[in-house]
Amino acid sequence: MRKSVLSLLALSAAVTASPALAASQTQRDMEQMAQKLQRPETQAAMSGALMAILGAFMDMRVDGIAKALEPMNGGKPIKMKGRTIREMAERSDPHFEQKLEGGSRAMVASAGAMAGALAAAMPELERALEKVEDALPATK
Repeated sequence: MRKSVLSLLALSAAVTASPALAASQTQRDMEQMAQKLQRPETQAAMSGALMAILGAFMDMRVDGIAKALEPMNGGKPIKMKGRTIREMAERSDPHFEQKLEGGSRAMVASAGAMAGALAAAMPELERALEKVEDALPATK
């Protein structure tokens, strides 16, 4: 996490200093991020962190949400009896938790693939941005 913050600070300093240097640094940063996200140990760690966050959300009781939805239900009470989002999800799919964990790992792997693709496309994106800037009238 600290390395990510430092990388972002370095990147913002590079953007201020030189657009060409910033584009080059951004591409290198994206390539490094893609490599990290493709490592199984990184995917496991990030997936674990994501599952912890989702777990907290999944243990949220839905009574308050149900009460807020009553006006849309013609004013009829919606009784949730202290149920959590997890209980409701598992009731309709007993394998919900396993699917959620598998999905979180896949999402981290996909983020790595996207970062790699973005890094490869960075030079072309920079050229396109330059063309857009040239095409726009100068504002003062």
